[in-house]
Amino acid sequence: MPYIAIKGYPKDEETVRKVAERINETLLELWGCPQAAINISYEAISPDVWDERMERGEIAQNRDKMLLYAGEWMSREKKLTILHLDNCPYCHKARQALAELQAENPAYRAVIVEWIEEEREREAASRYTDYYYVPTIYAGDKKLYEAHPGDNYDKIKASVKAALAAALR
Repeated sequence: MPYIAIKGYPKDEETVRKVAERINETLLELWGCPQAAINISYEAISPDVWDERMERGEIAQNRDKMLLYAGEWMSREKKLTILHLDNCPYCHKARQALAELQAENPAYRAVIVEWIEEEREREAASRYTDYYYVPTIYAGDKKLYEAHPGDNYDKIKASVKAALAAALR
């Protein structure tokens, strides 16, 4: 049962052992598993290959699973709410941009997107009161983007991309 893989810059054996012992103690105390079920590994990654192998490789590929990233706790629920209208051309562009971005970056598929059609789903839409135009994108109660007349496809796609990236943080 739990398997913890530690990868980091090279450290001396005593430091590695102390870190593993603390993780082990925490798993015994909080996870409630027997000692025989715990597995902890350590792999030293040299600083000259860290960025390529870890930051752009393993870490980037597992962003949707990260609990702590760059010192910040990650939200486990990766969700966006998009208020839209069926006949809105800007909303159609937002849907197209979302599909393209998810095809380009599989990590974006981990973000749950709730589409609320404001005319059909008035009650659901009514909890969002600080917008005028659609599409409008929220993460929780925080407005991340509100379209405005004249926004072109590139602007909409960049805004959808920024919202997806924010949801993954």
